[in-house]
Amino acid sequence: MSYVALYRVWRPSRWEDVVDQKAVIRILKNALTSNKVSHAYLFAGPRGTGKTTVARLLAKAVNCNNRSGAEPCNACLSCVSIADGSTVDVIEIDAASNRGIDEMRSLREAVRYVPVMGGYKVYIIDEVHMLTQEAFNALLKTLEEPPEHVIFIMATTAPHKIPVTITSRCQRLDFRRLTVSDIETQMQKILGSTTVSGKPVTWEPAALRLIARAGQGSMRDALSILDLCLTYGGTTLTEDDVREILGETSTETMQRLFRAIAQRDVQTILDVTRDSSDRGKDMGELCQEIGMYARDMLLLRSGAKPSELGRPQDEADSMISLARTFSTPLLIGVLEAVSKAAQTIKTQDDPRLALEVALLGLFMGDEALPVRLFPGNTIPSDAPIFQPVVTGPASASASGGPGSPAESRAHAAPAPAIPETERSEVGSVQPASRDGIASPASPTGAGQGAEEPVLVADPSPGEEKSLSNEELAEIAKAAWPRLMEALFRSKRVKVHAYLLQASPSRVEGGKTLVLSYPKGYMTHMEQIMVKENKRLVEVGLYKLTGKRFEIDVETSDLSHRGGSGGNGHEGGSISGEEELHPLVRAAITILDGKIVSRE
Repeated sequence: MSYVALYRVWRPSRWEDVVDQKAVIRILKNALTSNKVSHAYLFAGPRGTGKTTVARLLAKAVNCNNRSGAEPCNACLSCVSIADGSTVDVIEIDAASNRGIDEMRSLREAVRYVPVMGGYKVYIIDEVHMLTQEAFNALLKTLEEPPEHVIFIMATTAPHKIPVTITSRCQRLDFRRLTVSDIETQMQKILGSTTVSGKPVTWEPAALRLIARAGQGSMRDALSILDLCLTYGGTTLTEDDVREILGETSTETMQRLFRAIAQRDVQTILDVTRDSSDRGKDMGELCQEIGMYARDMLLLRSGAKPSELGRPQDEADSMISLARTFSTPLLIGVLEAVSKAAQTIKTQDDPRLALEVALLGLFMGDEALPVRLFPGNTIPSDAPIFQPVVTGPASASASGGPGSPAESRAHAAPAPAIPETERSEVGSVQPASRDGIASPASPTGAGQGAEEPVLVADPSPGEEKSLSNEELAEIAKAAWPRLMEALFRSKRVKVHAYLLQASPSRVEGGKTLVLSYPKGYMTHMEQIMVKENKRLVEVGLYKLTGKRFEIDVETSDLSHRGGSGGNGHEGGSISGEEELHPLVRAAITILDGKIVSRE
């Protein structure tokens, strides 16, 4: 066979040719020049980073007849035979297929024989972590006290799977994953010396960057992809050709998908997954690409350099701009969703469905849900979860007279202590400006026509006494929709579920808010009165209204009516669309449908 793969042609034959493993090379060269070569080495690191190549270089160096310092001559009989694999003094063993105790016993017998040509017999055991426990035990004694003419070099991608009794008898050298820029530079060097049918190769920088990223830190993988691309494109290497070969999703498609996620555009999300599936895209690979894109957006927003991520500057700029439309929890949610989807796909008959469910699940249980399922809602994703509502004109408070915010806060009773876990899960109040009105929180274009609640100062005891039970009940009812949305957004799904059928009925004694449940919801009533759940609701109402309510429950004579509905809208007739379950509302919105009848 006349053709030789690029990664074999360009396998380093000198120490200086090894890419980006400076620490490893320095240790080995110093060991050679000072004649302190160990009897056993463990090379650990990701695939394609040069472990076996360096092992062969070390074998050459210790057996070279004309070595200059640490550098093998690559011309003597020993070097040539090691390079072409014909020597009997360098034995390579694949531990994945020779992993049993019998193979190790044979090795233990073979090490007694002296080398034929050089000064050392070198045993290179690749993927050594695949050996069985019995095989490791058989190797242990030989590894501890080997003959003077034997050197063991073990390579692995999973050093944690190797018994400590083995690693303690070796010198461990860790190979680092190659960066995109390192791989790209090496490929430029290779292409500069490569011809196709006698003609030089031309390439687009973006094409090499794509290949380097696809290599995922492995030079061997990157050169294999480069070989394939040269076979496809001949003397010209373009970005489009590389994307076609790799089946990689285009930047435009990825940005379209993430814009749809930011805008809660379910239809576009489904369109992107359908288009990818129709052109044969593997859904597992798409999950990986989506996860990498979300991760890079997080890193770029945190100040990472585009070159470190293998992204061109113009693409990085658009990613940073796109990242500003996401909250950090939503980006992390994307990472979690596609990671779970990648695992589900392995056991799913319909991989596309698994990915779609994962992406649409982003709108269930986080801050994105109220915005997507309720089109009239204009709460921005980064708005505070609990934002107080107006209880009356604020002009008197803003004037600085009696009852002003400063004076009220000075005389108000201390707020109930909130555990740290509740603070993190429930959210915080948006600070007020001097006139007592909350600063606008929604970004440009967040929505039309929604009234943003206004922050008022914590009420003084005198103010609370001046309100009747009826007025307090109206305040609680006004805050109830926001409380339900906040519970859903903060992922307190169980508490939200217990309140779905509840509605504020009345206030008794100036502080007890009675929640009415239809008959048949005794379990919900019991659960909402559990100390932790009751406390969460009371704290939420306090943050929203500034009033210290105590929760109580009762059973009403009303029939099942959907309660709060999870969307924060008040109860009423079941005939209105506002009383539908959130998922039903979402289905009507997505499918542009209408309700024909109800059973």
